[in-house]
Amino acid sequence: MRRLATTLILAAITIASDARAEIEIDGERVEVIDMHLHPGHYANMATEGRRFITESLPPFARMYAPALIETLLDPYGEHVGIRAQTEMAGVDHAVLFAVYAPRSTGFYTNEELERVLDDPRNAGWAWGMVSIDYEGFLDEGVAQPRLDALASYFERRPDLFVGIKLAHAHQAVTLDDTRYLGVYDVAARFGVPVLLHTGFSPFPGTQTDPAYYDPEGLESVVTAYDGAHGMPRVDFVLSHVGQGDPRAVEHALALAEAHDNVWLEISALNRPFLLDDEGEPIASTEPQYPAVLRSIRARGLVERTLFATDGPQFSGMVRSYVQRMVLGMREAEYSLGEIRRVTSGTFSRLYLQSE
Repeated sequence: MRRLATTLILAAITIASDARAEIEIDGERVEVIDMHLHPGHYANMATEGRRFITESLPPFARMYAPALIETLLDPYGEHVGIRAQTEMAGVDHAVLFAVYAPRSTGFYTNEELERVLDDPRNAGWAWGMVSIDYEGFLDEGVAQPRLDALASYFERRPDLFVGIKLAHAHQAVTLDDTRYLGVYDVAARFGVPVLLHTGFSPFPGTQTDPAYYDPEGLESVVTAYDGAHGMPRVDFVLSHVGQGDPRAVEHALALAEAHDNVWLEISALNRPFLLDDEGEPIASTEPQYPAVLRSIRARGLVERTLFATDGPQFSGMVRSYVQRMVLGMREAEYSLGEIRRVTSGTFSRLYLQSE
């Protein structure tokens, strides 16, 4: 079996005084960029989100949830913070997100993310993606100042910020709502990609109607910003490839096939499908990633696929997801070159304009 034949080594090495890991495949080192990591604060989570996270812990640990989660979500938390988790996993670089989702996961502001990235402890480890608060966005006089604030990060700190992160299902905005197109205008102006949550989320308070998570609703937006005939160009990255709903997964793949400004991001694919092809609930324990990885390669989309974990979630999650996905790619017969493109090359080409 290919799994048995694959050589995947997490080899401990020493850099200065810190131990970190490397990913090796068949004796070759592979660079890994995790482009989907969430810093945060326990106190800034939505009430139901805090309850959801706490109840996922073993009963004996629940009283310690505030301290445990606070340290885990701290980019520089000692031993188990985000940087420590990436180093343990063999991840070379990270992308941290700002979040404005008070109805589900909570918030982590653009301002705080800038401080984290500007911290001397960063030293080239991480970049950031800014987001925008959609609460009250349509009220008179609200939208333009927020769009101007969003643009300011790319004007002032292009060394730190590489893109925009949106999560329509978390922010209670449908994917085809034209009243929010100003965000894409900012992206087009500065030439930065927009990463969008697609598919289900386990967090309470997240919208579960396909209008909020199925990338089929993005078709008109993607076309309007494809750069053709003098129109503005925006690259759209579909986070999670529509996970949880096979119809959304198919729409994500089809959209990427049809439009060269659509890219796929493969985090959160270790979960099972929750619906069948007709949209009816199913009980499955099989992870989605083997089928999705095979489809990506069969459709010739490896060159537009990016690795990510959606971590940190829990201690060791980033490490286990890296290993799971690299082995999954080998079992789907990805070449070493194709794996390298997914784990870092495509990100460098899209976000850093380098190979």
